[in-house]
Amino acid sequence: MLEYIDIDYIPNDNDIVCEYMIEPASGVDFQDACTNIAGESSIDTWSDILTLGHKLASTLKPHVFEIDEISGITRIAYPTALFEVESIPQILSSIAGNIFSMKLLNNLKLMDVSFPRDVINRYNGPKFGIKGIRKLLGVKKRPLCGTIVKPKVGLNPKDHAMVAYQAWTGGMDLVKDDENLTNQKFNPFKMRVIETLNMRDKAENESGERKMYMANITASSCSEMIERAEFVKEQSGEYVMIDIIPVGWTALQTLREESESMGLVLHGHRCMHAAITRNPVHGISMQVIAKLARMVGLDQLHIGTTIGKMHGGEDEVKTLLATCKSSPVAEDRKNHVLAQEWGGLKPVLAVASGGLHPAHVPDVMRIMGQDIVMQFGGGIHAHPMGTTAGAYAVRQAIDASMDGEELYESAKKHKELRIAFEKWGQPAACQCTKS
Repeated sequence: MLEYIDIDYIPNDNDIVCEYMIEPASGVDFQDACTNIAGESSIDTWSDILTLGHKLASTLKPHVFEIDEISGITRIAYPTALFEVESIPQILSSIAGNIFSMKLLNNLKLMDVSFPRDVINRYNGPKFGIKGIRKLLGVKKRPLCGTIVKPKVGLNPKDHAMVAYQAWTGGMDLVKDDENLTNQKFNPFKMRVIETLNMRDKAENESGERKMYMANITASSCSEMIERAEFVKEQSGEYVMIDIIPVGWTALQTLREESESMGLVLHGHRCMHAAITRNPVHGISMQVIAKLARMVGLDQLHIGTTIGKMHGGEDEVKTLLATCKSSPVAEDRKNHVLAQEWGGLKPVLAVASGGLHPAHVPDVMRIMGQDIVMQFGGGIHAHPMGTTAGAYAVRQAIDASMDGEELYESAKKHKELRIAFEKWGQPAACQCTKS
């Protein structure tokens, strides 16, 4: 096997740089592990091969240019010539492929990846992004708010649409299907889309606000997924959602390409991600998934909340938020973030979702700012006065936070917010600042 360690190497503008956390198996030297990872993920194999000549190796070999045995971190620079750079599946097959199966490793985690500008510019990125979505909804400053119809499965199309209507008339901007509602017999996809969009129109007429419905187009084939997206467009829908990990990167790239002419906002639900991301020493980080999602062109992406029911701390959520919206993303060694320029790719609108209720609003805004979607499920539908009152309580909490008003003061004026606090508990004094 070739020697790939080159501590003096400085990555150039044509390199894809990966950061890995490595735990070698017992008796395996750390540098040997790094060399084997570099070789297996690129041009080499477990034994010397006669077909690998010097010229080929000098052109395509990667460089292990940073090693920290204490933290277990190594960084490897790969020449872009190794990759079909327009294909995320091919890139992942290399930098996150067979290396995870190597016996000489106990654990391996791909912490981050940085792409050169030339690669970034080959991707579409989001069609709408933050500004486009705000323009579509006519909401200039405050966080967008939405809900997931609950129960997530079991309702028929008319009942599903009625829950959506109640949420919209209570003040929600967005209503979406949940991740496991697609085209079941009790709630067929086409009937649900027709019924729910009809109720969207009714809610818009009554409220004077724009309202959006995200139908889950996740399907068993790319062709079916595209057909469902086209049906949403035919019914005057503006949004679709998709379960990004179950469908895979080929499906996402296909959807983004096919949806360009449809003009649909793409909402990415990250269900199943934790099977890959949650283990702190093995797998692929959510940071990598977020970068790839922005490249492909998702307009919205779930990134966690730091509070609520889902795993994910404040540092991670802030890192993901920066990846979604910043240009460029600066290097942050503490959080294993490689510098990334985004060229002309629009930012992604981050979605905070998972166990939120009205009392969480000030903290979510403090941590994540205003360019987010705050998404509530049970935190609306479990309100003792019903879904509409639950939606009112959320908007009351957002309005108070935007005005720099403590929520307990707002609750004195709004019974929906007061009753939400009686059910879920009163928030600590928030640190809101007047916008």
